Amino acid sequence: MNEECELHKELCADPFGLREMEECFDDKVNWGITADVGMEGLCCNEEAYKMLSEIIPKNRVIYDFGAAYGFQSWWFRNHRRYIAIQPQPRGTRYHMKKAFRTDNSIWFFGTIQEFFKQFSVEKESFAICNWVPDDEAAKLVRENCPNVYCNYPQHGDLPWERK
Repeated sequence: MNEECELHKELCADPFGLREMEECFDDKVNWGITADVGMEGLCCNEEAYKMLSEIIPKNRVIYDFGAAYGFQSWWFRNHRRYIAIQPQPRGTRYHMKKAFRTDNSIWFFGTIQEFFKQFSVEKESFAICNWVPDDEAAKLVRENCPNVYCNYPQHGDLPWERK
């Protein structure tokens, strides 16, 4: 039996968190969600998100590049703002899936490149790049964000790319 992750426990213990999580799982457009996440893990590198939420000052705006379903925004709900940047699903002209939202979250559905063509980041901010294996995007985040945590593989480091 798989062990329930800490984030799942926290969301289930809070009425708002539970409702938002259930809406994400119930949305028919999110048909693949159970293949991506579950009670044993709601986001990639969950431990890093939790640790970052504890050490980043609460007055900072959090930019999460590659936010997926956004469950990790729960840990940043007491920060000034949480801005999730997530590409549209392949093969669609617009974003349809239900994303997890907190009172302080804003979603931008588009690529990192599209985000930086339209917006600049606030000075008092912190950017998170988690599992976004795109060299051009990584360069843009590092050039445009004063404080950055990057955690993603270099090309050739993914298990299916190894020879």
